[in-house]
Amino acid sequence: MNQSTGVGPLRTGSFFLLMASVFTVSMGYGVVLPVLPFWLERLSGSVSVPWHTGLLSGVYMLALFVFAPLWGRASDRLGRRPVILLGLGGLVLALALFGISQSLWLGYLARILGGVFAAAVLPVTLAYVADTSDSERRARRFAWMSAASLLGFLAGPALAGWLSGVAMAMPSGTMVRRGAIWLPFLAAGAIGAIVLLAGYFRLPEPVASPSPHPDEEAQRQNGTLKALFLLSLLVFFGLGSFEVGLALLGQRNLGLDPSRIGIMFMECSLVMLAAQTLVFSPLARDYGGRHLIVPAFLVMAVGLGLLPVAAAFGVLLFLVGLVSAGSGVLIPLLSYQVSLHGGASQGAALGKQTAAASLGQALGSTAGGLLFAVTAPAPFWLTAGLLLVGALIGLGIGRGAVAAPGPAKAG
Repeated sequence: MNQSTGVGPLRTGSFFLLMASVFTVSMGYGVVLPVLPFWLERLSGSVSVPWHTGLLSGVYMLALFVFAPLWGRASDRLGRRPVILLGLGGLVLALALFGISQSLWLGYLARILGGVFAAAVLPVTLAYVADTSDSERRARRFAWMSAASLLGFLAGPALAGWLSGVAMAMPSGTMVRRGAIWLPFLAAGAIGAIVLLAGYFRLPEPVASPSPHPDEEAQRQNGTLKALFLLSLLVFFGLGSFEVGLALLGQRNLGLDPSRIGIMFMECSLVMLAAQTLVFSPLARDYGGRHLIVPAFLVMAVGLGLLPVAAAFGVLLFLVGLVSAGSGVLIPLLSYQVSLHGGASQGAALGKQTAAASLGQALGSTAGGLLFAVTAPAPFWLTAGLLLVGALIGLGIGRGAVAAPGPAKAG
């Protein structure tokens, strides 16, 4: 297998633009979360805020699930640059449309379009990195791309809360309060427009060379990719269930105030960021990374399985750290492994992985809430069991069923 489909190094400026593109998409998703209930409340008529809050989040993930493989395949045929730029442009328009929407159906349209165009950026930026990187540099760059996504997700709610707060602090009035709703979307769209313009003028199209496989090798890689897609679904199922279950456990069973629940989620983000940049990158570079799959799944499973029996806040923080560390390693690692075995169809492979991850997170979030209503430990123990299944699948990968290729000299 040819290790890199790219024929030239990825310049620092281009890589920064790819990171900024991923950051923009994640920020665009995160900026909606804090103000979504308030956006629904300002609509006239009897609107069920909890019901539509969930559905508006769900349609975004559904669009991402459906369109990520389509955009990935399109980028294999049309090129990475036009698909990324089209995705950024569409996302900017979707954010603006949601901010000015005065009706529920227009809000749904904006969220669907946001998911459609986000699906054009997330997998294709990774495919761009894979086109222009050998396996060693790819591991480090994938870690930084994942970190950019996490930082964007953190920046979105912070931006929404800050700008909404600024508007609310102004003299009272209906128009000012409405301004608090659209202002974060305007700011996020403006940032996206800046990234789009920079990409239009400064992001070149990577030149990819074909990487054909013998039929037997291609079949083996296809089986490997299917296993990696399933592992991606399980990881994000675990994250979705964990996030919902943790919030409910802290509020209803442990009686934690919002500040302590916020501390746990902040810890989760910081530990994931550290795991992606400090643990995954050097180990993947030196050992190929596939041997990390089983330990990371086991760490996640142990942390989730013990969360329902944690009585002290300090123990809870430790277990949250375990779950975060395991997922922080697995997210870039699985994308890295998919790219190593994607051959010439990097866009299609990474698009399918993005779809699997989106589906897993949607299912995990839904299952977490439903199972917690039955009994508090249920979402944690079921998810821990599924993660143990993931460890068994990863065991076959670690034994060599999916051997990572050695580093290439090009790129």
